[in-house]
Amino acid sequence: EVKYKIDVTLDDVNHTLKGYEEVNYINNSPHILTHLYFHLWPNAYKNQKTALAKQMLENGDLDFYFDNNQYNGYIDSLCFVIGTDTLEWEFKGDSIDICKIKLAKGIFPGDSALISTPFFVKLPSGNYSRLGHIGQSYQITQWYPKPAVYAKNGWNEMPYLNQGEFYSEYGSFDVKITLPANYYVGHTGYLVNDFKEIDFLTKRAEQTEKMFGEHINKVGNIIDPNNNAFPTSSKETKTLHIKQQRVHDFAWFADKRFYILRGEWELPHTKKKVKTMALFTAANSRYWKKSIDYLNNSVYYYSLWNGDYPYSQVTAVDGTISAGGGMEYPNVTVIGDVDSDESLETVVMHEVGHNWFYGIMGTNEREHPWMDEGINSFNEMRYNRTLHPERDLFGSYTNNSLGNLT
Repeated sequence: EVKYKIDVTLDDVNHTLKGYEEVNYINNSPHILTHLYFHLWPNAYKNQKTALAKQMLENGDLDFYFDNNQYNGYIDSLCFVIGTDTLEWEFKGDSIDICKIKLAKGIFPGDSALISTPFFVKLPSGNYSRLGHIGQSYQITQWYPKPAVYAKNGWNEMPYLNQGEFYSEYGSFDVKITLPANYYVGHTGYLVNDFKEIDFLTKRAEQTEKMFGEHINKVGNIIDPNNNAFPTSSKETKTLHIKQQRVHDFAWFADKRFYILRGEWELPHTKKKVKTMALFTAANSRYWKKSIDYLNNSVYYYSLWNGDYPYSQVTAVDGTISAGGGMEYPNVTVIGDVDSDESLETVVMHEVGHNWFYGIMGTNEREHPWMDEGINSFNEMRYNRTLHPERDLFGSYTNNSLGNLT
């Protein structure tokens, strides 16, 4: 179990993060831990020798290999400390996105250790994978030093890859994000008594509704007054205080151009309310106009079939992702380019579904991909059979496997 406290500042001129992290690592295993493995996944973007670079090259993606390090990213400025003891650490062989931290004193079963470190991240181009930026549009994922999972099979340290996602310990997050005041942010977790930021989001949502009613072009997109260019960053900053319990990851997405829609939906079993929110740019807004319906339906039907969604909020973000059509993180999913209402609904529903598979189940996709993509795709087909029986995504396979499921 891990309990994080992270304080991070975004520099949107130099495209960097400067942060400080405390990890309360609780040893729930029956073994004395004499060392810990941490993932330093931003280093996957540091050079052409990493597992990520090799995987992209093998798949015929040459952009990263030939970029001459111009848009690469990395993490550095690390100094792991427990109390007054500075810990020795080293990279795991040639894997510069994994490190082994030597403990001066072992962590006994049931005991914990408070490990702290500063860190600095140079954000890579968002054209390569899931972490990065396109201009001043930021997708901040797998961005902080993260302990590897220690399980029955021992340590599950693994390099960052495009194909084959992530396996992480559960715990809680207490995160403070400082950035220019005119950014809109979609994130894991919930704001802590930040009425000014809530008012900021509410006004943008009201403006978005008005724009859809009065300021759209011939194809139905919002007519953006800045022509989808990035507004000048505010000289003032704000600090968002965000918390979330019982999750294995934390991601956030920031853009000054986002428009916002918000909603709420009742869960089928407990009747609790879940807040839904969509953040998107004007360029794809005609498809995102119905995004709250997609989020609401996804939360409802996945809850109906698999147990109620255990969190209080879920967000979808129109992002700059280049690895796949979308990617899930606890409470928030980023969506790539879409070209129809149907494609947006399908990707939103599928990525929200990953909050159950693998988000709640916590499976290791590298070892058991069917427990993530397989079970989730079954639910995706069931969703389409229920709401859109005219869609035949997988031909006779769908008919033979699902029968008359509703």
